[in-house]
Amino acid sequence: MWGTANPAPLYDWSGSDYKTQGARPGDNLYTTSVIGLDLDSGKLKFYHQELPHDAWDFDSAVGEFVMLDRDGQKLVVHPNKSGYIFVYDRNLGIKNVWRITQNSNFVKDIDPKTGELIGRRDFSAGKVNEPLCPHISGGVSFNSGSYNPKTGLYYKLGQEWCMTLEVMKTTPVTAPQAQLNIGADFKIAPPPGGEIYGHLDARDPVTGVKKWEVRYPEPPLGSVLSTGGNLVFVPDSRGTLHAYDAESGAELWSHSDGTGHQGGIVSYAVNGKQYVAVTAGFGGMASDDYAPTFGDVYKSMPRDDGALIVYSLK
Repeated sequence: MWGTANPAPLYDWSGSDYKTQGARPGDNLYTTSVIGLDLDSGKLKFYHQELPHDAWDFDSAVGEFVMLDRDGQKLVVHPNKSGYIFVYDRNLGIKNVWRITQNSNFVKDIDPKTGELIGRRDFSAGKVNEPLCPHISGGVSFNSGSYNPKTGLYYKLGQEWCMTLEVMKTTPVTAPQAQLNIGADFKIAPPPGGEIYGHLDARDPVTGVKKWEVRYPEPPLGSVLSTGGNLVFVPDSRGTLHAYDAESGAELWSHSDGTGHQGGIVSYAVNGKQYVAVTAGFGGMASDDYAPTFGDVYKSMPRDDGALIVYSLK
């Protein structure tokens, strides 16, 4: 199984009649979808288009696939970039859809049993009056979450941010090679009546019921690691690596790595000793707005450095 990318332009100018109008009329089948193929034959066994005619750049290519068995059912949990978490029965299709973010208005909701989009927002060319939530970087992003079978909890970072948007008609550039076709100008913005922040949630992966949450002043862009010793590690954007109790969310330890995190984190053992390795270094499109938006530490943070930092566990 894997998730597919969104179609281009990222922001279509179709207006409400996206079935027949715009740069790419119709559902744009198999984009922003989860696809399953038979390993032996390569034949299509399963697909679900999480966002038909994705007009918001909330693709399905982000996010891990969590395979688990519950009550005799073989389930797959997959976070869509929009912040909606899709739960699939590997034999029957959609089992549930739940949302990790507080701020979302690209649709009014997604039906938890059918996956149907309810009250979708499609845009015509021009300035969009109300900010779009979440931001283009997503309600969740490419940084992975983690499932702990001992606690039965799914640890995932959510991002609370929005953006102003002006949609425009574009002509695709295909020579000498295809270029990114966004179809809009956008700028990061806080949620209406609120502020930008990020949060680590510990949730039941199937129902979405939240057990605890830790909040951050800016959305963390690094991945989450949970361990068999009931620790949860989160490398935040300011450069601090945090360790939490997996059951309660209480912070047990932290250390500054000297620069922001925007990569992976792993645990491994050598000669019976356990280590945690985290990538440190800030840069790339997802963090472009951090310095002008959040200021302070991000204005002086290098954007061309990188390091692999390894810790040992006692």
